[in-house]
Amino acid sequence: MVCGIIMIVSFFMCSLFGQKTVMNIAVYMGQCMLFALVAELSVLVYSSKEELTQKQWWIRTILHLVILEAVLLPIAHCWHFWYSPIDAVIYAAFILLGKIVWHMVDFGVSVKTAADINRLIRNRKRKG
Repeated sequence: MVCGIIMIVSFFMCSLFGQKTVMNIAVYMGQCMLFALVAELSVLVYSSKEELTQKQWWIRTILHLVILEAVLLPIAHCWHFWYSPIDAVIYAAFILLGKIVWHMVDFGVSVKTAADINRLIRNRKRKG
């Protein structure tokens, strides 16, 4: 999913702000995959041996966003995905939007999982 979001964002950013840029599709796809890998590795900030408290989760979420912005913006600039300060602000907004979408999808999956677990518990209680 992250790779898809990055490719869509990069396509729009390059279409809007890099119209004179000609990209080799193989290089572009390789950059997108490396970009996605870097983004995915940043999720390790959430790893913990114990369940996170709400405060720990929020701290790690903010830290994750800072890591994403601090790492992905310079990489994108080096690869000419954006050029001017306005482009950087828009790209940063797209990264933030991607993170928000990721959390919404994650929340939806968690709600479905919780509902499935609750259903299984109710079924076991009825049988037992």
